[in-house]
Amino acid sequence: MERFAVIGLGRFGRRLSTMLASQGAEVIAIDRDRSVVEELRDQVTLAIALDATDEQSLRVQGVDQVDCAIVGIGHNFEANALTTVLLKSMRVERVISRAANEMQARILSRIGADGVVRPEDESAERWSRKLLTPYVIDHVSLAEGYALIQMPVPSEWERKTLAELDLRKKHNVTVVAIKRLVESASATGADTFVERVVDLPQPTSTLEARDTLVLAGFEEDLQKLPR
Repeated sequence: MERFAVIGLGRFGRRLSTMLASQGAEVIAIDRDRSVVEELRDQVTLAIALDATDEQSLRVQGVDQVDCAIVGIGHNFEANALTTVLLKSMRVERVISRAANEMQARILSRIGADGVVRPEDESAERWSRKLLTPYVIDHVSLAEGYALIQMPVPSEWERKTLAELDLRKKHNVTVVAIKRLVESASATGADTFVERVVDLPQPTSTLEARDTLVLAGFEEDLQKLPR
């Protein structure tokens, strides 16, 4: 189970916290406002009111042990930046920070943020998917709870045929296409590589290390695929 800390429970932070928790992730939701924290108490693993710039308080709640922390503080950029630096100094593996504009985004990147989110441009739903399935190259929702994704071939699937993998039976997903890098001569005569779709996948189709799979299935099944 992946563990997340969401710090700053404005509209984006609240929505992201509940989306991650609903997908089975362990979520620590943090804000200074006790009333906001109380609203989320029954929807996440732990909801706590504290000052996110206080290192000792964060450690006591186990924030230094999470896989990813999202700093969603929107009303105070100084607190946002300080929290980002603090989390990186605590060796949190991945820190995503909120930016209101391009200048803030550049500052956060320079002080160590592993990613920057702009809630005005990106939804909590989209970020929930990115955080839970970072290995997915592309994601397209086809219907409620059903999607089409592109992902690299997992190492344990390399050099195996689709018949051997039996993805439909074992993982409840369908292989729509296989994209492969193939050699192609450029206008200058130099050899280059371009991505091409392999013909309609057959049981005998063998997956190669640098292939990209296009898969269709239910969201819950797609999220369980090996990375």
